[in-house]
Amino acid sequence: MRPSPFHRVRALLRRPALRCTGLICAALALSSLPAAPAQALSCGSNNGYTCTGSSDQYAGGFAPGVGHGGFGGGSCSASRTPVVFIHGNGDSAISFDMPPGAVSGYTTPAQSPYAAFKAAGYNDCELFGITWLSASERASPQGNYHKPATYQTLKTFIDKVRAYTGKAQVDIVAHSLGSSMAMAMIHKHAYQASVRRFINIAGGIRGLQTCRLTGYQSALAQTCNAEAYVYPYDHYTFGLYPSTGVGFYGYNRWTGTGSSSLRSLPASWSGIRFYTLTAGLRDQVHCFTTSWAATCDAGALYAPASNVIAQLDVGVGSTAYLYDWDWADGSPLNLAGGDYNGVGHFRSLANTGAIQVRMLDTTCSSDCAATYSPMNGPAAVR
Repeated sequence: MRPSPFHRVRALLRRPALRCTGLICAALALSSLPAAPAQALSCGSNNGYTCTGSSDQYAGGFAPGVGHGGFGGGSCSASRTPVVFIHGNGDSAISFDMPPGAVSGYTTPAQSPYAAFKAAGYNDCELFGITWLSASERASPQGNYHKPATYQTLKTFIDKVRAYTGKAQVDIVAHSLGSSMAMAMIHKHAYQASVRRFINIAGGIRGLQTCRLTGYQSALAQTCNAEAYVYPYDHYTFGLYPSTGVGFYGYNRWTGTGSSSLRSLPASWSGIRFYTLTAGLRDQVHCFTTSWAATCDAGALYAPASNVIAQLDVGVGSTAYLYDWDWADGSPLNLAGGDYNGVGHFRSLANTGAIQVRMLDTTCSSDCAATYSPMNGPAAVR
């Protein structure tokens, strides 16, 4: 029996665990070894999607007192703008040290995003991450959505980073649900003056076309809901349903086309330089179904604006909606999408550390992938 549409969504909102044998297991074991150079943050063992290292890797007296773990701090001082890493749904901060995955036909990047920043000269007092989801929330990602309490957690953490480093601004590198969460936080708290640059990686900026399978209000998949019409009404509570534009029937100003939508907000925050990394049709969260394939590959993109500096499609490998016919993982669907044999939703983060560094450390625009493409994979301008 084929899985129902909802169960496909729920499975894809979870991080899949891969089974392995023989050479595949050996490759995964090698991928879990610490990356050079020596670094403060450690992913620990992993299955290519989830790190299992210590949840709390703070040091140097940095104790933000919010969230459910994270990293940052040491015997150093910050000279650069500090970077705050904000993870995605079902994930944790330490996954920014996830080793890159191998992609057929390309050289595997040498370092995780965190290690790439360390190799570029960033120190432990310039790199910070927060786990903003609890253990139970990470175990049930389909129930997580945007809400003011989370915005306050993110703002408080960044305020602590600014106080610890003595810097007025931070750079944000955010993945998946973390991208839209961070943007909603900036909007809620009028926080744009505290952010210098923002890298959105695979965020649901235009919503998730796959959420159309669950409907715009579902108690079982709240991450896919539209605006929540609950008392007292607060439009800052929302999910990633693509807006219908019709009040009470799937209206969602955040994923729509108005001036206050996520895609349009950069134009209102001219002091922030925005960048996007997307896997396009290889993104298994945005595009695991053919039903909305015509628009799903644009789900992470901002509307053009003078301060939207570069938006790159780094996807490669199988399209996310292909059948794999290998039922070893219990499903006829290629749950890993482009990450199965290329760059999809998760590797658009793990494999692109070199691009992320250039986006924050240079004034790149058309050449932000100069140290990545074509050796490590494609990087098409969107």
